[in-house]
Amino acid sequence: MGVKDAALLDLVATTLPDLPKQEFEVTWDNPDYEFCRIYQKERMSVDGGTQLERKVMLDHTGNARYRTMYDTDEPKVGQVMHTITVPWTQLSTSYSWDKLEILRNKDSGKGFVDLLTTRRVDGLWSLAELIEERSWLTPTSATDNLYPYGVPYYLSFYTDTSGTVNTSAGAFNGMAVRFQDGTYSYTCAGIDSSTEDKWRNYCSLYTNVDAALLKSFRKAFLLTRFKAPLFITDPASNKVSAAKRIYTDADTSVALQDLMDQKDDNHTPKELFGGVMVAVNGAVFINRLPVVYIPQLDGVTCSPIYTVDFNKFKPFVQDGYWMEEGEPMSGGVAQHTTMTVFLDGSHNNLCTNRRGAGFVMHKAS
Repeated sequence: MGVKDAALLDLVATTLPDLPKQEFEVTWDNPDYEFCRIYQKERMSVDGGTQLERKVMLDHTGNARYRTMYDTDEPKVGQVMHTITVPWTQLSTSYSWDKLEILRNKDSGKGFVDLLTTRRVDGLWSLAELIEERSWLTPTSATDNLYPYGVPYYLSFYTDTSGTVNTSAGAFNGMAVRFQDGTYSYTCAGIDSSTEDKWRNYCSLYTNVDAALLKSFRKAFLLTRFKAPLFITDPASNKVSAAKRIYTDADTSVALQDLMDQKDDNHTPKELFGGVMVAVNGAVFINRLPVVYIPQLDGVTCSPIYTVDFNKFKPFVQDGYWMEEGEPMSGGVAQHTTMTVFLDGSHNNLCTNRRGAGFVMHKAS
C-alpha cells in the first residue's frame, strides 16, 4: 500500500521545527554575515502600509531675528516638511525534497533528519547570500522597485550625474545615486538632493591608507555629528541607541590594521604583530568604532570605506511577514513527486537623515 502525500507532508512539517544542530561543515562565503545579523537582531518592524514613509524637516522658515522696541512683525509660514518614500521589497527562498527521497529515509532516523537539514540549510544559505549582496548595492535603475536600497544608495560617492568623480575636499557633496545600470539620479528616496542641500551625505576622497586618511576621518566624524539645542525636544530621539560601524574591503581593512600597528609604541620582543590588539574577527577600531570586513566590497571601484550610523540608517521589515516559513506543499502537476517549503519576507532600508547617517571615504578612481 502506497504512502499518501498528505502523510509525508505532515511528517516533514512536524520534523522541521525540531531539527537538531547541524553536524556537517558548510563552506560559508562571509565571515560575519553583517546584514543578516542586523536584520535578525536590530531590525525595526512596521505593521502594514504600502510603502515606508517618514517626514523630514530639511530647513526652517527663518522667523528668528533681533529686533528693536516697537518693531513691526512679519510672521512667515514656510513649507519645510518633505516626505521620504521607500518601497517594500519582497524576497523568498525554498527547499525541496522528492517523495522517493523521503520514503527511502523516513524510517532511518538520523538519515531523515540529515536529509531535511541539508536542504533547509541550502535554502537559507542562498537567502543569506542574497541579503548580504543586495545590502551593498543600489537598485538596477531609478525605477527599479525589485531590489532594496543598499548602503551605497544613501551614502553616495562624490560624483555628478555624469559619473565624474570630483577631487575637492570632503564635504556634504554626496548627491547623485549611481544605479547598477550605470545611470545616475539626484532623487534619493523621493527627495531631490540637487535642490535640497541638506539631503546630501558627507563624502571625502583619499589616496592612501595613511595619516591623511585618519585626519579626514576625524573631520568626517566631527561634521556628521548633530544634536538638537537644549531648549528643543528632538522629535527624532531614539529610545535605543543603535550602533555605528565602519565597513570596507579586505585590502583596506588590512592596510588599516598595518597603520594602527605602526602607531603602536608598546612593542615587545614576543609580539610579532605589534602590541595593537586585533579582535578575532580581524577588526581594528577608529574612534572606538570597529572596522568590519565586507566581502561584497572586494573589487568595488574606488575602494569605499563606509561609516554607517544605524540610528539614521534603519533596516525595516514588515511585521508578520519576515522569515515566514510556510507549510510543506506538493509540487502539483508540474512536479508531482516534489514537496517544497517556501520562506518569505518583506523589507527595505530607510534613511531618515542622509547627513547624519554616516559618510563614505573613497578614492578618485
